[in-house]
Amino acid sequence: MAEFTSQYKELGFYVDGEFKKFNDGRYATEDEATIEVLSSISDAQRVEAEETPKPVKPVAKPKAPAKKTSGK
Repeated sequence: MAEFTSQYKELGFYVDGEFKKFNDGRYATEDEATIEVLSSISDAQRVEAEETPKPVKPVAKPKAPAKKTSGK
């Protein structure tokens, strides 16, 4: 997925004769033709996605058996 930003909230552009526009200064797509057009627009900057690994939940260690108390 490629994401682009623009200083213009609703920057419009054409891809293969179809009009498309940014929404609130952002546009995300997986379409190669759209990515190519957006890469050539000077008012659109591609956002480099930072791949953050999902945190791994540590495996819980088994608990030691409860100590028995002598009931005197």
